[in-house]
Amino acid sequence: MSVIPKSEPPSRPAHNATTGAPLSLAAVQELRTLADAVRTVDAAAAAAEWDDDEQLSTLAAQADADLATLRQTDDIAASVASPLWRARLEELVRSSDAARTLTATPQEAAANAVVAVALARAAVAEAVRTTAQAQGVALGEAEPETAARRQAARAFPALLNRLGRLVVGELRHIVADRPRAIAMRIVITLGIALSLVAFYHLTGFTRYDAGRLTLYLFSAVIGSVVCTNALCFEAQRVRDALTSGESLWRILVSKNLAMAALVLLAGLPVIALLTVAGDGNAIAMVDQLLTMVFIWLGVGNVLSVLYPLRHEPISARLKDGTWKPYLLSFAVSYGVGLAVNLMIYWRLWSRQTASQHLAGGAWAAFILVLASALVSWLLLTVLAVACSREHRQRRLLSREMVAYRR
Repeated sequence: MSVIPKSEPPSRPAHNATTGAPLSLAAVQELRTLADAVRTVDAAAAAAEWDDDEQLSTLAAQADADLATLRQTDDIAASVASPLWRARLEELVRSSDAARTLTATPQEAAANAVVAVALARAAVAEAVRTTAQAQGVALGEAEPETAARRQAARAFPALLNRLGRLVVGELRHIVADRPRAIAMRIVITLGIALSLVAFYHLTGFTRYDAGRLTLYLFSAVIGSVVCTNALCFEAQRVRDALTSGESLWRILVSKNLAMAALVLLAGLPVIALLTVAGDGNAIAMVDQLLTMVFIWLGVGNVLSVLYPLRHEPISARLKDGTWKPYLLSFAVSYGVGLAVNLMIYWRLWSRQTASQHLAGGAWAAFILVLASALVSWLLLTVLAVACSREHRQRRLLSREMVAYRR
């Protein structure tokens, strides 16, 4: 019968006989320095994604200097390293010199960068593993997939906390920093919406009661340029967030949740008054409001990515020739609005039918329709983020996401 050998406990790290400090302390400090360098690289790469190459250029110059120090110095802390590791360092110096003088085509350079990043990822993994061994830390036995799932589960609360801070910051910005600019765009949109209502009423095409008119006007607010051109409406603020390393999806979601909170804060009291006056059913109107808000927000995210339009005055548009796309954006918004209305009406018709057949009645239908709207919002947001990763679309976003300068 074979005997499975027991794993030996990790050996205690060696200590300095004079100070009592672990000899591996230098390795831990070097690992922390490496972590700081990776954070700097992340910020430079995030800026380079949006055509801001200044940080990456500075970092590349620093990288050249760091590579030069590999062959100019002999680290005292590494003087007693194993022959294998010293040989690997010497080989790295030789291959680094050859790579710096290599002439490559643009396609080869891009592929070389991918290989270099893979080598760097492996080097970081080796650095972590070797530092843990120097500290006498036992290596974990979890499978890579299990470890990744555990790490994601631990990161989820921090992600929610980060997203909550972004939403609060967005609300504070809307209320305190840009109330006039945002209010002006909403007033213009409401004016256009009321003009259409008056036209429909006078021509006899359709008539709006108090409940339908309320929902229509809130739909106009949520479908305004503030939401359908969210990335370019405050271009400099969004660009600063992107170049600082913030994810596009977090920017979109934080803007969406802030706008949803404001619309609901304004809409719920109106619905309460209409219910007291006997002009509507509270459950049905809240369901319609929530459904309309989240479907419009998802569609707005897609439009913000696929059809970005720089934010500038009409006079500037006449000079730079962007007035035609600006006028076209109104037609696109109106056409998309009709499609959104069909999505909303289908869900409301489904809610009415479901309330008659489900055991839970109106509340069960309410939950199902709201869940459908939330899933649609999430899927449309995922589509918007996926489209933003396409190279030509990212270039278009970078070109249009510019702050207007007088």
